[in-house]
Amino acid sequence: MRRLCLQLLFTFTLFLSGCASNGDGKTERFALLKETNPKPMDIIDATDSKIGDEEAVKKEVIKNDHIYDVVIVKNGKEMLVAYKIKHMHRFQMKQVEKKLTKDLNKKFEGIHFIVSSDYKIFLEAVRLNKLLRENEIPREEAKKEFKQIVELKEEKT
Repeated sequence: MRRLCLQLLFTFTLFLSGCASNGDGKTERFALLKETNPKPMDIIDATDSKIGDEEAVKKEVIKNDHIYDVVIVKNGKEMLVAYKIKHMHRFQMKQVEKKLTKDLNKKFEGIHFIVSSDYKIFLEAVRLNKLLRENEIPREEAKKEFKQIVELKEEKT
């Protein structure tokens, strides 16, 4: 009997400790809704001096009523455009991506666009953008990261 009580007490304590939260959970709850709004980055020239096409692309993407946040990373003639779509338009994600890709290809010739509304792609692009901005990653490694993100995008579709 005593052993049973100790086992129940231990199980109950374990259960309560598992339910405890380290934070209030408010920040995690709105992670998808927050805007990061990072500046576009070019892997080849990671300074703000030559941001041209990237900023124009960002302005074009933000014009879309369905999109509320975008990150752009450029690698030569390739440009990764990852964005977050408003919640009420989640059912139209494929149509938005298709139209956005078509519009960008028409307006900006000579650039190969990799467009994605996938949140994982968005997070990886933001992370790469931040590493480039803070000069914490060499160009060759940044190119490898870029290629991995593109491969991840291709894998998803």
